[in-house]
Amino acid sequence: MSFRPAGHDASLTERIARFPFYAPLTPKGKERLLKSLTVMEIADGTQLLDEGAPCQALLLVEAGAIRVFKVSPAGREITLYQVRPGESCVLGTSCVVNTLSYPAHAVAARRTDVLAVPATVFRELYDGEPPVRAFVMDLFSRRLADLMLLVEEVAFRRMDERLAAFLLEKGRMAEGVLRPVEMSHEEIASHLGTAREVVSRMLQQFADEGLVRLERKRIVLQKAGPLEKRSAPPPKSSLL
Repeated sequence: MSFRPAGHDASLTERIARFPFYAPLTPKGKERLLKSLTVMEIADGTQLLDEGAPCQALLLVEAGAIRVFKVSPAGREITLYQVRPGESCVLGTSCVVNTLSYPAHAVAARRTDVLAVPATVFRELYDGEPPVRAFVMDLFSRRLADLMLLVEEVAFRRMDERLAAFLLEKGRMAEGVLRPVEMSHEEIASHLGTAREVVSRMLQQFADEGLVRLERKRIVLQKAGPLEKRSAPPPKSSLL
């Protein structure tokens, strides 16, 4: 079920109640949580955490998205995952619960609304409220699947396959309906964990094949079928 935020005009209780762990909390847990919450409106591009920083609060995303990524010694970035509405960052959750430093970087991927829970309060709720632990474990299980898929893509898929899949993910509105991908080559490279020059070369190849049209910070997807074929690795042969 998709997450639906209550909106800026709603009360704090209505806003936190949209998160599934709130309703089954004990009255004491609800009171402790409500008294501690802070509403934050975060501008696009705001750096939230750097690698090695302490986690002072847990952020519950209502709208927008938070991009979590790693940076190599050479400065190359790769996106680990995005925290979307109704979620919280699993790395941040682990750091808050275990009092650890943050092992990645986090930035607002667009204008983002969050409810911030102080780390000390969230640890109390995690220890004393089963619904909070269930919420955390559900996030961990889903995020682990995402990270396993990322490892598989990086290790076993060619970059042109990954790029085609990425463009389709960002540009598909409905079956057969595509919208332009409003991203620079540098931004795409950061998500895929490669160099801008690699992305530019492959996009130019896609353009030469008539799959896309390149504009400034904008990629118009022209042929969904060939892109889908390009994004899928060839079938594995089997030995009988």
